Amino acid sequence: MPAKQGPQAHLTEKVQSAYKKLSIAANDLNTASDELGKAISILDSALKKLNLGVSAWVQLSGNEHLDGEWWSRDVGYTRIRDKWGIALKTGSGNYNDPDGASEEIWLFNEAPRWMRTEAVGRIPDLFEALLKQADDTTKMIKDKTAQAYELAAAMSKVAEEAQTAEQKGGDTRA
Repeated sequence: MPAKQGPQAHLTEKVQSAYKKLSIAANDLNTASDELGKAISILDSALKKLNLGVSAWVQLSGNEHLDGEWWSRDVGYTRIRDKWGIALKTGSGNYNDPDGASEEIWLFNEAPRWMRTEAVGRIPDLFEALLKQADDTTKMIKDKTAQAYELAAAMSKVAEEAQTAEQKGGDTRA
């Protein structure tokens, strides 16, 4: 079969050449993406060892309009499908219609590549946000623990009084 001549042959060669170059570029892209993923996995492992159990988010980009429309992209640390990890999310909506808001969340290494590269520079800010969230949560837990002990003391006093009354044979019903 004779080789194609003319414009069709030129297009075929151009596509073949571009595909070969694209194949090499894709390999390089995947290698670079895998390396970024490994680095983030190290950070995830270090955070997992802390057993924080708190979420925090830092905005990467976003905007609000006068008509109530908003959108945002964020990097955070949260629990997704029973796994804690560094995550990325997009959200959009209108403050006048909260039920119409939409949100998509990915673990970092599952997010679109362009979002991952956008987020890397904000990871130190995320760690600061996690520190603040951990400190705030600790304070709240301590305050609620004191309240719980007060409730427990009140309950113990009532239970003790009821038990004393029963031992004396008295009726404890009001």
